[in-house]
Formats: sequence, structure tokens, C-alpha cells
Amino acid sequence: MAEAEQQPDTTTATSSKTKLIIGIDFGTTYTGVAYAHTTLQLGESSSAMIVEQVRDNIFPVRDFPNPDPHYPDKIRTVLAYSEDGEVAAWGGTVKPSHKTQIAFFKLGLQDSIGDFYKSATSEMEGFLKGPGYRHARLPSKSALDFAADYLKAIVNHVLNVSLPKHFSKDFMTEQSIGYVITVPAIWSDKAKNLTRQAAERAGIAEADLQMVTEPEAAALYCSTLCGEVDLTDGDRFLICDAGGGTVVSGL
Repeated sequence: MAEAEQQPDTTTATSSKTKLIIGIDFGTTYTGVAYAHTTLQLGESSSAMIVEQVRDNIFPVRDFPNPDPHYPDKIRTVLAYSEDGEVAAWGGTVKPSHKTQIAFFKLGLQDSIGDFYKSATSEMEGFLKGPGYRHARLPSKSALDFAADYLKAIVNHVLNVSLPKHFSKDFMTEQSIGYVITVPAIWSDKAKNLTRQAAERAGIAEADLQMVTEPEAAALYCSTLCGEVDLTDGDRFLICDAGGGTVVSGL
């Protein structure tokens, strides 16, 4: 029998300062989400937590509807719209029968993103033109609109479906919640600002949002939490983030 998945411990929440952090790896083709519940004694700083305590408090979201069996910790970054321009489905709920499907919209947040591609699929080509592109079936919506609609679906699912399975309603009501969203290293300040706007339109308050570049997040994980490597002071390592739409590396 498989070992039961560890769940967050909230037994000390009433006597401690707690914060719930939701991390969203907003990808071009797939998106991943994890959350961390930190429990600190009053007056204690988060810097007092050791690496193992941080690691043991991170929980991936794995209850997305109709997940791809090849990527159990991810959900497709895709939307379907009805004829009146409303979101009809997202992620794994998008079916081949949905006539208007939108994917790769994250690429449309960055100006001149097409300069990084020698070839592209028909779905990608429009968004490679940048933020000004409009889809033929949804001429009133921009890449920012699609990103906001998608992030809203993600946030609603996590807050209303995933977290209530592990935390009580009263507990969630009293919680301070923060969000971290990843962006590609090549993103300009304009693209980062558009991502921030999309997050805010999805219901995330500006004060509760932080953004981190994808290779920075990967490097932090490898240098602290990853048990598959044994790094010591002075070691160097190469990060290659080969995603569905962008590939970046760093030393």
C-alpha cells in the first residue's frame, strides 16, 4: 500500500503566527501549484526556520480536474470560451468538442517574443506577435485577458476546492495568504507588469503578490531543498529550464 500523502499540521495555529503561501508556476503549456503553511511562534522570524522545516511544509496541488497522467503535478495552460466570450472550461476540463480553445497566451505578454522562435505551431504564431495580438474568434480579448481568466480559474480552484480539503473554513477565514508567481528570465519589465495585472484581476491583491524568475526558483530549490544533489559552499551548477514555450539556463 502506498504511503499516505503528508498533510499540513494546523494544530498550533491558534497560538502561533501563521501564513499560507501559494506558489504558481505559470507555464506556457502546463502550470503547477504548491502551497506552504508556515507556523511560527509569536515574535519568531521566518528566517529561523531550517531548510528541512521549509521543505516539509510544501505541498503540491494534485486535485486538478482531469489531470494529464504524464504530468500529475501539472495542469494544462489552456482555456475554452463560449460563443458569448465567457470561460467555458480550463485546464483538464477543456475537451476537443470546445470550438474556441486558447493556448500559449502567456507568450503574448512579452514584446518581440517571436524573435526567440525559428518555427512555431499555428496556435503559437498569433501570440508571438506580442501583447497587441487579438484572436480571430475573440477580438475583444488580449493576452492579458486570457492570462487573467486562467489565473482566476487556478486561484478559485485552489481556494475553493484544494485547500478546504485540508483546512477548516474558520481557519481559512483567519489566514494571511500570500502568492508567488514565476516568470521567465527573459521577461521585460512590461511583461512582468502585465503578469502582475493578470494576477490582480484574478483576485490577488498587489500587496500579497511576489514574482520570481523561473531559473531563480529552480536554483534556490537545487541549492537548498533538492535531495538528489549534495552541494557544498563554492560548488557551481548549471540550471536548464526546458519548458513548453521558453528555455532558459544559468550558471
